[in-house]
Amino acid sequence: VQDGQPAKRGPGRPRHADTEERAYRAVLELFGHKGFDGMSLDAVAQSAGVGKSSIYLRWKNKRELLLEAIKDMESHHVYPDDEGLGIRDYLISYGLGRAQLYLGEYGAAMVSLMSASYVHPAEFQDLLAESISRGVLQAVHRIARAVDDGELPAGVAATDLLSALEGAIFFRLFIYRQDPSTEPLSAANLDATITRFVDVLLTGLAN
Repeated sequence: VQDGQPAKRGPGRPRHADTEERAYRAVLELFGHKGFDGMSLDAVAQSAGVGKSSIYLRWKNKRELLLEAIKDMESHHVYPDDEGLGIRDYLISYGLGRAQLYLGEYGAAMVSLMSASYVHPAEFQDLLAESISRGVLQAVHRIARAVDDGELPAGVAATDLLSALEGAIFFRLFIYRQDPSTEPLSAANLDATITRFVDVLLTGLAN
């Protein structure tokens, strides 16, 4: 190369400043549609539109990249304020957040996470522990405090109430969605549906 002339770039994809963001998006989409066993770092690179070397230099395997991507996604999920809301409003807010997560861009990835954690428990144990400690345990503690404060009847098990709400949301979204007599759960009817779920649960506890 002569002085004053720029060196020619070799073959390959150009580098991107947003490689991490692209890789996170790609791995979550692939995980949602193909599952853990059906994805690879090569496929992530192709889907993200970045060079394979950029992927392999940053992450040693697909598990590491996937865990980072899910942690990043969850870090942007807003959980309800457990101090400023009564228990009914808190449960509605919590339920709305969970349903919106499933209905959102990476809802399929969240469902795949449940499946993958069952098939590969050791691979996903640390991620599930972090997710549970950040969201679920906060809700359990808020429900337990509601029992102590008399907002809920004595003897109510926080995990049972939360399981009932989570189960109702999951059932309506993924199991009962094909019933022609039932309006599919969507952004348009989400507030009313989650509110009804919570009111049914609280009415049952009161009786």
